[in-house]
Amino acid sequence: MNEVTLARSGAIATVTLNRPEAMNAMNDALLDQLVETLESLDGDESTRVVVIRGAGRAFCAGGDLTVDHTGLTPAVAESRLRAHVRAAEILRAGHMVSIAAVDGAAAGAGFALAAACDLRVISESAVFRAAFLTAAMSGDFGLSWSLTRLIGSARAHEVLLLNERITAARAVEIGLASQSVVAAEFESHLDAMAQRLAAGPPLALAAIKANLNDATELSFTECLRTECRRHVATGLSADATEAGHAFLEKRQPRFVGR
Repeated sequence: MNEVTLARSGAIATVTLNRPEAMNAMNDALLDQLVETLESLDGDESTRVVVIRGAGRAFCAGGDLTVDHTGLTPAVAESRLRAHVRAAEILRAGHMVSIAAVDGAAAGAGFALAAACDLRVISESAVFRAAFLTAAMSGDFGLSWSLTRLIGSARAHEVLLLNERITAARAVEIGLASQSVVAAEFESHLDAMAQRLAAGPPLALAAIKANLNDATELSFTECLRTECRRHVATGLSADATEAGHAFLEKRQPRFVGR
C-alpha cells in the first residue's frame, strides 16, 4: 500500500497521508514518499493548489514512536530528518497555495505540517497538540517557527511548553484557523476553497504568497521593493490583460499563467 496517495483534479492536487491504521503517523516510507510527491508537484507549474490531508480518522499523529532507531547515529538521523522536513518547506515556500484539511487529530510533526500550510480548513472534530514533550523531544518540521508567526510568541510558548490539547473552537480563537466547519459541510467547503484558488491568476497567487512570506522576514522597505518588482511583473502579464478584458466584457477570466 502506498503510504502517500495523489489525486489530481485540474490544477488541484490532493495529497493524502495513507496510514489510517496508525493515524497516519510518519515513518521513513511515508516521509520519503511525501517529499517526493511534493517536490514533483512544486516543479509542475500546472499545479496551482495542493491540499494535504489524512486518510481515516486523523490528519496525522506525528512521528511513529513504534519505529526502532537502535543503532542509528546522530549524524545519520539528522541527515535523514533534514531531508524529510523538506516537506514543510515546500508547503510554505513552494509556488502552490497549500491547504491543510484537518478533520481529526493533528499532533507533533503532523501539527507542524498543517501549520506550515498557507491555509487550514478544520472540522469541528479537529484537535491539535504539540505532543513533543510527551515523547521527551524538542520538536521538528518548523512548528515553533510557524506557530510564533501564526499566533504570536506568547501563545506559541504556551502551546509548545504546556502541551495542551487544542480543540477546533480554541484553534479558531487563537488564530490557527479562521473558522471550523461542521462535518456535513467539510468536504464541500474544502472543495469550494480549492476551486476558487485554482481558478485565480496563478502568477498573482504565487506572487502574493511570496509577498506574505517576505513579510515575516524582510524590513518594510525591503518588502516594498520586492512588492514593486512582483506587482510590475504580474501587471505586465498576459493574465493581467485577460483580467481587464474579462472585466470589460462581463465574463469570467481564463487565466493561463503567463
